[in-house]
Amino acid sequence: MLLEALLLDPPRIDIWVAKRTDGIAGSGTQMDPYDGSTIAKFDTLMNGFAVNTCIHLGPGIFETAGYYDGITGTYWQAKTGMKVVGSGIDVTTLKLVNTAATTQRVYAIGHALSSSTVDFFEVSDLTIDCNFVSNQGTSWTAGAVRIMGNHSRVVRVKVKNWGNKSTGTPGFVIAMLAGDPGNGVNGVLNCGIEQCIAINPHASAAGPITVLHVGGKETASTSEEAFGLGPYIRNCFVDCDQTTDFSKDYRALSIAWCKGGVVEGNRVDNTKFGGPYQTATGARDLVVRNNTYRNVYKGPYWSLGLQGVQRLVAEGNSIELASGAASTDYAIEIYSGGSLYVHGNIMIRDNRIRYVDGGSGSGSGVRVVNAKNLLVGENVVEVSASNPLRNKDCESVEYFDNRTPAGVLIRGFNETNSILYSELETDAEDAFILGLLKKS
Repeated sequence: MLLEALLLDPPRIDIWVAKRTDGIAGSGTQMDPYDGSTIAKFDTLMNGFAVNTCIHLGPGIFETAGYYDGITGTYWQAKTGMKVVGSGIDVTTLKLVNTAATTQRVYAIGHALSSSTVDFFEVSDLTIDCNFVSNQGTSWTAGAVRIMGNHSRVVRVKVKNWGNKSTGTPGFVIAMLAGDPGNGVNGVLNCGIEQCIAINPHASAAGPITVLHVGGKETASTSEEAFGLGPYIRNCFVDCDQTTDFSKDYRALSIAWCKGGVVEGNRVDNTKFGGPYQTATGARDLVVRNNTYRNVYKGPYWSLGLQGVQRLVAEGNSIELASGAASTDYAIEIYSGGSLYVHGNIMIRDNRIRYVDGGSGSGSGVRVVNAKNLLVGENVVEVSASNPLRNKDCESVEYFDNRTPAGVLIRGFNETNSILYSELETDAEDAFILGLLKKS
């Protein structure tokens, strides 16, 4: 087993890079690190490092031209087995500086997807300043990381100053791609984002932009699908600074094209769409659990036509809706205006839904459309909307023991024929009343 592990993930060469001020190039050892004090020096060094190299970055701000598809000149790309390790969040900062990227989606760390997967890549323990510049170009996006690789991950990374120039150029901040069928990659294994922080979008950013994403590339469409195995977004924090103004289309979390996908333990604040948010490509098998959403218009949300969510468990989430959310905004929504039963087996249980800070609002609870099998149980819902647990055009449906904080039963509502569902408690009440009527 040890030999197999070494063959899959071979030992790395350790290299050290510092922001030197003595003008010495260095030899790359811990005592004599390479000099990465300018964009040209840093990018040339990174481009020259071999696969399976662990690059240790010292304290300070390292500037890079980053990567975008079609880039020319001095730049570097992520490589198989490469690890980029900082000296700590806000101790080491990788700053994106690229004045030529005026119409592209540019990332501080990326690679050409046509080169296939970059396996066992990792970046950790640093801050990435996406350095979005509002007057730089007409339709560019400044992001942090875009990687497609088996066992690749982003961990303990803080990102800030991200954004996009045009509403017609959506992009990602951190993206771990689950596949690219156009380049023959039909799914990668065990890629993800963990213990990351995403804050401070640029004030001039336009949206739509997805902050933490695992799934298809920027241009993925409903006509293609990959099958990434075991991707994850875990224990991350996202704050998009939308305290009262939700006009910008910010999406905190997104996961798609997956089997065994997990979104858990994340905290999302002040973001229009908490997510997972998906409107193009679906997921085969997904668990969304123990996440906290505060001041959002929607929490987990899927609006899909061709590719649905085949197996979903949404449990243990706490969702506080923004006071400005409309009655058409749901804390959890699985929607489809397309084929009947595009979604498969949906289970929504043990979630807590209310308005932010226990205040007032118009947002509602749970809505599911076009699911084959639906179970909604043991949720606590404190909203003012009537019939806050709804479904439409679903085949097999069961609601069980959903209540207000005061313990009042909330019955599920079928929008298709405008009826409330019965359950054990209501059946028992009906039987008791019928018994009394018989005696009288």
